[in-house]
Amino acid sequence: MILGVNGIRLVGQRSGVARVIEAVLNGLAEFEHPFREIRIYSPRPVDAGVRLPSNAVNVVLPSRLPLGLWEQFTLPQAHGSRDILFCPSYTLPLLARCPTLLTHHGSYEGYKDAAQSFTFWMRLKARILYDLSAHRATLVSTVSRYSQNDMAHFYRMDPARIRVIPNGVDTRRFKPMNDHQAGSLWRQKVFGEDRPFILYVGKPTKRRNLPNLLRAFARLKSQHGIPHRLLLIGSSLPGTSFAGEIRNLGLEADVMDLPYAEHDEIVLAYNACEMLVYPSSYEGFGMPVLEAMACGAPVIALNNTAFPEFAEGVAMLLPDAEPDTLADGMMKIIRDKSVRVRMAEAGPQRAANYDWRIVTRMYLDLLLELARGVQQGSLKMETAGTGK
Repeated sequence: MILGVNGIRLVGQRSGVARVIEAVLNGLAEFEHPFREIRIYSPRPVDAGVRLPSNAVNVVLPSRLPLGLWEQFTLPQAHGSRDILFCPSYTLPLLARCPTLLTHHGSYEGYKDAAQSFTFWMRLKARILYDLSAHRATLVSTVSRYSQNDMAHFYRMDPARIRVIPNGVDTRRFKPMNDHQAGSLWRQKVFGEDRPFILYVGKPTKRRNLPNLLRAFARLKSQHGIPHRLLLIGSSLPGTSFAGEIRNLGLEADVMDLPYAEHDEIVLAYNACEMLVYPSSYEGFGMPVLEAMACGAPVIALNNTAFPEFAEGVAMLLPDAEPDTLADGMMKIIRDKSVRVRMAEAGPQRAANYDWRIVTRMYLDLLLELARGVQQGSLKMETAGTGK
């Protein structure tokens, strides 16, 4: 049996969904399963930095079609109807005749400021294609109970039909380094000197309230004279530029922008930072929060959407993303060593429950459920063919 995977997110610079795909694929290599081959379909060769398991092959399907149409027409035609197709990025080919597992990260309709935060195309895609994909999939999973409830409400689905499999973290890679010299050297490389810094990792989208984070940071600089820099990682990913806001606040010398970073670089950033601040108003999960916790970094997020499900009691979950609220939270972590020590101890312990080996086992259970259905269907066809 073949397992097909929609690898469209593995082409070019990779965001959180791509990292999920890569982690699950490599996790599958550690378990026994019935798939003699795993085919990762993509319109262009998968990025050279992506680690693929030994029984996986990148099947490149060149096409002049836009990516959305490639996904709808080129992909299902190449995969056929006999084998399972895993679609880990919200959508699946609506005309697919094969068994499908769709992973979704929630409903954008649940975000009250979606009209200001997402393009018209993204909202139209969410309203039509995401909805139809969820209904057409043989099995559906999502990453949190919060997203499960949103999908059930906005897509008019029975919650019992939506399985919850959280995102995970590679605790063999994302872990405390306990190497102060390595952190010092990394800060010197990035900033030109060994200065403490506050970290943000992720796309620069409006729902993550980066303007308010910048204003809060500016207040800490002006009112408390903190020596910290602010490092933003991920600005090259699709979103909004905040360069104008940085200039207006006079923060050009104190805000560093790292457009993109590979896994190992992000691990160093989590270990070298004073804290991660992730002030998002809407997340299906929030991988940077879990990754930072795994590295023992103090974390600030908001007490909303999925964050309480995996970060409550470890991260500082604030009631809102107003500049004063963020500034007060950051100042508490800077001043209170006991808070930093508690988070450094509790973070890796909590993250261990979300190791990718545990999460991949949950995905494999769903894939095996589909595989049993395929095998039973084949047996029925063979029996019918013999006249028994």
